[in-house]
Amino acid sequence: MPYLVLSAAVTALFWLLFAVRALIGPLIIAAVLAYVLYPAVTWVKARTRLRHGISASLVYAFFLAALAAIPLVVGPSALQQAKSLSLELRQISQWMEDSLDSSVTILGIDLSLGAVWVELQEISSTFLKPDNVFKVVRAASANLAWVVVILVTTYHLLRDWDRLKEWLICMAPEATRPDLRHLQSEIEGVWQAYLRGQLFLMLVVGLLTGLTTAAVGLRGALVLGLLAGALDLIPSLGPIAVTAMAASIAWFEGSTYLLVPNVWLATIVVALFALVQLLQEVWLRPRIIGHSMRLHPGLVFVVVVGALALGGATIALIAVPLLCSAIVVVRHALESPTCWGAGRSPVEEPEVSWVRKTC
Repeated sequence: MPYLVLSAAVTALFWLLFAVRALIGPLIIAAVLAYVLYPAVTWVKARTRLRHGISASLVYAFFLAALAAIPLVVGPSALQQAKSLSLELRQISQWMEDSLDSSVTILGIDLSLGAVWVELQEISSTFLKPDNVFKVVRAASANLAWVVVILVTTYHLLRDWDRLKEWLICMAPEATRPDLRHLQSEIEGVWQAYLRGQLFLMLVVGLLTGLTTAAVGLRGALVLGLLAGALDLIPSLGPIAVTAMAASIAWFEGSTYLLVPNVWLATIVVALFALVQLLQEVWLRPRIIGHSMRLHPGLVFVVVVGALALGGATIALIAVPLLCSAIVVVRHALESPTCWGAGRSPVEEPEVSWVRKTC
């Protein structure tokens, strides 16, 4: 009978996770944001002697102000670049219209530019159909709703994490609560080690990005380095966003001292960013995170790449600390007296077990 109840509970849990699978990603992002901001709350509370709720509200207000300031700082430059892009597109359009009557020969085949232009117009009209525009607007509205969910959840986690943690522990039988508190402390140490390694990795990536973009004379190298380091927290998506921004600056602004066409400078910038990302994923991330978590670099590489391929950027962000947390839980369960039965003791282990050494 107990096994039947346990099986039913596990089945219900998996069904619930499948039903709310769209909510898992935003909740993970909110938890990561709250975890990153929580040390700032502790620092403010220690320095000002304010209550936890007030300290959390102050830190969260500063965080929202910083988010709101980003469009104000980047907005004028983005508007100017958008105007330049519009002018470039008009020139390209005019050039293509002037070339409609001409043709080019590729591998002995005459290709009419007029036919290509007609095809491009049909493709653009297909993308601009009302139903496609409505789908884009609906997707943007859904993403905005998820952003609101993330922000609200982050605030409540910052304010009430200690009470939520104690509430979860108190749901267990009283005899097991000391063990659960000890387990929670070990898991918290795992995530703190991961955060330290991730922050150091972000610093190294930011420095490399700033130095390489400054070496080719790209304007705003310092800001690009800071953005590359900050957005490195988001695997795959963050580097792509910074690369696109840097390539746009190279395309429109050019180099401060290199006498190369803007299009070639943009190509060089994309190649440099790709090189930095390759170095990061193949060598830097496995080495830095592996040293911080005491895992083999090869295992870190496989876990991150596998999580990125199977679960996306959100899962890849937390795959390594989740693995170490699972190892800690399994080790704790194996070391628990109830695991071996009353009156029995576990098999003697070496002085430092592999699991304890790795995490």
